[in-house]
Amino acid sequence: MNPPIRFFPVIALIAFAAPSKSNAQACSKPYFVEQAFPTTGPEETRWKLCWQVLAGPNLVITGAWFRPAPAAPWIKVIYDARVSQIFVPYHGGDTRFLDIAFGFGSVPLTSVDCRGHTGIVVGANKEVCKEVRDRGIAWKLDSEVRRGQELVLWSVLAAAQYNYIVEWSFRDDGIIVGRVGATGWAAWPETHMHGVFWRLDLDLNGSCCNAASLFKHTETGLTAIDTVTDITSESGFQWDAKSFTMLQLRDSTLKNSNGKNSEWHLMPSVSGTPEHDEAFTKNTFWVTQYRWSEMLADDLPTYVVPAEPVLGRDVVLWYYAGLHHMVRDEDSDMTHVMWMGFMLKPWNVWSKTPLFP
Repeated sequence: MNPPIRFFPVIALIAFAAPSKSNAQACSKPYFVEQAFPTTGPEETRWKLCWQVLAGPNLVITGAWFRPAPAAPWIKVIYDARVSQIFVPYHGGDTRFLDIAFGFGSVPLTSVDCRGHTGIVVGANKEVCKEVRDRGIAWKLDSEVRRGQELVLWSVLAAAQYNYIVEWSFRDDGIIVGRVGATGWAAWPETHMHGVFWRLDLDLNGSCCNAASLFKHTETGLTAIDTVTDITSESGFQWDAKSFTMLQLRDSTLKNSNGKNSEWHLMPSVSGTPEHDEAFTKNTFWVTQYRWSEMLADDLPTYVVPAEPVLGRDVVLWYYAGLHHMVRDEDSDMTHVMWMGFMLKPWNVWSKTPLFP
């Protein structure tokens, strides 16, 4: 059996460098973006963020802050959020690509790619599309309705015959959505998987003293219980559809006006739970203590041995999702985009319903 076609760049290994957290994060246009919502009328919420495009991970968010009201203080949410690995194993077993390790570059964009009425192409190499989109209905009750908006940044990783659309959305209600879309030319009609790993260094309210918890839902007869268990040391965790498994991140000093802890919840958007022979694919979630050198998801099993404490520390969340690509006749010339991703949802950031009435 012939392996799928793959065109490798000259540089096949890429070194990842992360800034020291002792250095303040700063950026300038076009790598700094600030967006108020709604786009017309009095401001209600606002995002500001920094970004860069790197060979390999592609579009990286290098800082994100959210303001839940015009007079409210900024909340630091992201220090560094990136695609850490894209694992592409084919069913035959002899072809197993780690696409980020090849150092693939980005695809230059034009106005044809980014042609929404608010879309503009930005970046030194015209590699990022910045859009403000209508995201649909935020809430509705009978005749009353509110539509929401989102700031979206996306770029394209040129991984040989595949293109990966790396997209980050920052919504007016504080939600962050990370997605990767696989498209391009299915050069060899063999079923395979696209497994994407995200590394999410969420410095909630600052890098100090964050705590991650594991949420699980359990049904027993006619009753149900929800459990939230603090994660005390580095480890990996599996996602279970029946348990609605997710990770929760909080900072002890960040509370709403009701005195409740404010959190952001990492919620999967999955079509399945891809597991392979490789140890790094055995968990949907991982929680590690921040180390500047720990950037590649395929090394995750080594990052958690020996397991270091993470409760009340500077923690990093990792998330793994996959697409099972059964190549069809409709893919013979071009594969339409298939998406995978997650949501980071605020919880108790406000003391009442935002964007209302």
